Amino acid sequence: MDKRPSIKKIIYDKDKALFVVALALIVLSSCKPLTESTELYISKQEAIDVALESASMSRPEISGLQKKPSNINAEQMTLDEAVKRIHKNDQSATAYDPNMTVWFVTLEGLWLGEMSAPGIVPTPEPIAYHHYAIIMDAKTGLEIENSLSP
Repeated sequence: MDKRPSIKKIIYDKDKALFVVALALIVLSSCKPLTESTELYISKQEAIDVALESASMSRPEISGLQKKPSNINAEQMTLDEAVKRIHKNDQSATAYDPNMTVWFVTLEGLWLGEMSAPGIVPTPEPIAYHHYAIIMDAKTGLEIENSLSP
């Protein structure tokens, strides 16, 4: 009796092997990498550029940047760490993952509180702000939060 496998068995075994390999490739390709690649993030210079653009814009009751900024620093950290640098009372940006990677950019300059809230009489003197901080998504560069302080 011939002990060679039949053509049907060979084809079936090949199909089975191809199926297993294809399935393994699909499973492996859908896995999250063990470490996040820094190529997914905007660069430090891009983060600084976004911060400078944001600092230059006026906001309700606050002027845009009035003089050339100085002492510009940018650090990558978690959102939770960045928020704690702005809010000493342990607040968090609740709409975001506290462990997401962000850029925390600070700079010094001059911003003026331009007008008081309605109904305040007499109008107080403008407040001078000298410190600006911005937290932005490290992947997209979108602003999450900013803060001005005297």
